[in-house]
Amino acid sequence: MFPDALARHRNNWAEASNVASPQALLSSRQLAYLAVASLGLQAAGALQLNNASGLFKFLGASDLQVGWLWLIPPLAGLVVQPVLGQVSDLVDTRFGRRMPFILAGAVLSCLSMVVLSFSETLWLTVATMLFLSCSINCSSEGLRSLTGDIAPNQQKSKAFAWQAILGSIGAMLAGAIPWLLHSTGIFVDSIEAGFKIPVALKVSLFIGAVIVLQTVLSLALQIREGRPNDTEPTRAPHSMGKFCAAIFRTLYENIRQVPPVIRRMFAVQVLTWAGLFSVWIYFGLALAQRLHGLPPGVDVTVNPQHQAMLAQGVIQAGICFAISQLVGVLYALALPWLADRFDPNRVHALSLLAGGVSLMSLLFLHDIRVAYAAMVGLGLFTGSLNTLPYAIVASEIPPRKMGVCLGIFNITITLPQILCGLVISPLSRVLFANQAVYVIAMAGGLMSMAGVLLLRQRGVDLFLMFWEWLGRLFRNAHDRLP
Repeated sequence: MFPDALARHRNNWAEASNVASPQALLSSRQLAYLAVASLGLQAAGALQLNNASGLFKFLGASDLQVGWLWLIPPLAGLVVQPVLGQVSDLVDTRFGRRMPFILAGAVLSCLSMVVLSFSETLWLTVATMLFLSCSINCSSEGLRSLTGDIAPNQQKSKAFAWQAILGSIGAMLAGAIPWLLHSTGIFVDSIEAGFKIPVALKVSLFIGAVIVLQTVLSLALQIREGRPNDTEPTRAPHSMGKFCAAIFRTLYENIRQVPPVIRRMFAVQVLTWAGLFSVWIYFGLALAQRLHGLPPGVDVTVNPQHQAMLAQGVIQAGICFAISQLVGVLYALALPWLADRFDPNRVHALSLLAGGVSLMSLLFLHDIRVAYAAMVGLGLFTGSLNTLPYAIVASEIPPRKMGVCLGIFNITITLPQILCGLVISPLSRVLFANQAVYVIAMAGGLMSMAGVLLLRQRGVDLFLMFWEWLGRLFRNAHDRLP
């Protein structure tokens, strides 16, 4: 009964609100409803990513194990998004091609976060993290493909910017909720309550589950899915074996014939996401070590004082990420105008440079205000990262392959994270003696390299520009001499 009622409610609203076809421009209201699910999905993803290192450490994982366990989210994305993108391109249901995957992923994400809040063992937390990562990737892939389907090319930057804005708000809430709950003092200390994980963090996961379910249901009730002009409704064959074989055969051919825009963005994405992945892993640890005196490489489970130091660093990291998301929201408001006025590739490149330089400045971290200031540059980076790459790619790929191509593009995000997860912990131990702040600075260097590479692809040589600027400076100084 519930699916039928859901379908009737959605269709009635869509008919009344005249949901646009793929060729027509979308109204601001339609763009807002299209992006509303991003708030919940980003909140769930941020709660997972911001607190994963802390959760693993609270349950007894070593620094080396934490690096390995961080392979879970990118491995899930590497498999789930290309496969589900291909499946959603090939099948059609009474609810549309993308919407069933968005809804299923949201419900499973909600259940996973509830289970994660009760988990007090490392193995259950790892298993739930894997399930949560798959669920979030399922909904995220469907949402991006749906946006690429129904937004015309001239509105793709705006549509993805709306998603980045609402997604940043969700991530900002996810970063602030644990701090707000902890600062109220209404929750007992985790050690007094007999828990290994702070109670405020457990409650935050409950709140995140409610947010993701509510926002995705709002999307499903308010948006009717359209179909691009060059696609025909496709039904799954009667043989499930033949259908699965067709999916993987078609996926393999699409990977071999990947559009040139994805090839062009590959190296940039690898450097970018390797850097961001390192920040997710080590930022909370860097704050705990530099600001609260947590010894590098220590096992926090054997010393309550060390556990308190780590908790303070993790909670402050959430606030820092919330600040960066707030800046990202404000920046995303200007990105459609910037992308129309300037080359979106160059805008994205300069945003990468801003984030990279800000992270490298954390080498001078001695006060939390330094971290807050660095989050401004990181916010410019995240605001662009959640908007412009998808707009650039979605505008240059055929509509009939929107799902699979965006899923393949996700490989440029997950593959560097997997490679980074394999080497970052040994690298940190050997080169930096487990000093997390040096890993953060290295991440900033990788992001800066990505920005320079993207600028060079667009015919901009920063080093030549700097040399010419220096020459003009000396010539002007010489002309002013008596």
